[in-house]
Amino acid sequence: MPWNNNSSGDGGGPWGSGGGSNNNGNNPWGNGSGGGGGRRPGGSQEPDLDELVRRLQAWLRGNMGGGGGRGSKDGQGGGGGIGIGVILAALVFVWILWPGSGWYIVQPNQAGVVLRFGEYDRTTSPGLQLKLPFPVETVLLPEVTDTQTVELGSNQQGILMLTRDENIVDIGFTVQWRVDTSEGGVRDFLFNVRNVERTIRAVAESAMREVAGTTDLEPIITAGRVEVSQRTRELMQQTLNEYQAGVIILNVNLQRAQAPGQVIDAFRDVDAAAQDAERVRLDATAYANSVVPEARGEAARLRENAQAYRDSVIAEAQGQADRFVAIYNEYEAAPDVTRRRMYLETMESVLGRSELIILDQSGNGAVPYLPLDRLGQSRGAAPETDQSRSGG
Repeated sequence: MPWNNNSSGDGGGPWGSGGGSNNNGNNPWGNGSGGGGGRRPGGSQEPDLDELVRRLQAWLRGNMGGGGGRGSKDGQGGGGGIGIGVILAALVFVWILWPGSGWYIVQPNQAGVVLRFGEYDRTTSPGLQLKLPFPVETVLLPEVTDTQTVELGSNQQGILMLTRDENIVDIGFTVQWRVDTSEGGVRDFLFNVRNVERTIRAVAESAMREVAGTTDLEPIITAGRVEVSQRTRELMQQTLNEYQAGVIILNVNLQRAQAPGQVIDAFRDVDAAAQDAERVRLDATAYANSVVPEARGEAARLRENAQAYRDSVIAEAQGQADRFVAIYNEYEAAPDVTRRRMYLETMESVLGRSELIILDQSGNGAVPYLPLDRLGQSRGAAPETDQSRSGG
């Protein structure tokens, strides 16, 4: 076959020898130092498709129309040359049009990453795309729009972490992430991190430990779960951006956060004690709210009574003083009459509360005194006295 002698000086195959002067113009791709294509700014040669096709056509015409020098040793290789050319053209045609060699399809959830000789060249969007045939260019089709989930800590056993108040918390959570769909993000995702999922898992656990280490136990297992998840997501995104991992963290969902199973009963007792303390405090507050107003009302009532008593005593004393002044004024006007009246009033007040016995100065002894104000009472009480005597 024409390309079996690639090591010889004539370089008769379609690939040629890749050398310089020994190619003799038979290599349709040209040599490594010649023209036919532009060069990249870095100095590597970029093939020109038009020039490549033109050289291939010229080489095929030479093989299909030539004599028997190369096609057959006996000089009758004309027909064999045509057959070889047709077969070679068919092979090249299939090589270019074979799926994945000269063209490829990018699905809606994918991104096409084209590598030229193993080096990143470009990122293409979904749809039918063209590229240089293999092995010049290859393509990678990573799924960039699908949401991936990483779970840390199973339902039975989570990850034990130390909190700021030196307690241990059992945490289980999930991380939702996807690839950064920008051109640089897809490139970083493919080439900067060897195992993205394992990296995300390690970064997630490290970030959660840092957040738990700066937070007390009670907020983690009660009302601060949302804040813990948000802080963990932000810290993970910051770390992955420093790694240039090409990953976007969507959510961090805290599935479980509780005390370890070995001490869960003690924590429940502590929680129950805290609830009992809160209940007792509320009962005490209710009792204080009922007793304090009552005590304040009683104190107000006592103050009012004291005020009334003070006012009455002052008024009575003032009245006594005014009465004494009035009597004194009358005494100054008529001393004899006033003294006699005062004497009689005093005797009346003294003798009115005592039993009276009248002694007759004539020697008859005691004279019975009949109090007229008790005469009616004595009559009503006499039958009872007689009845008591008869009974006795």
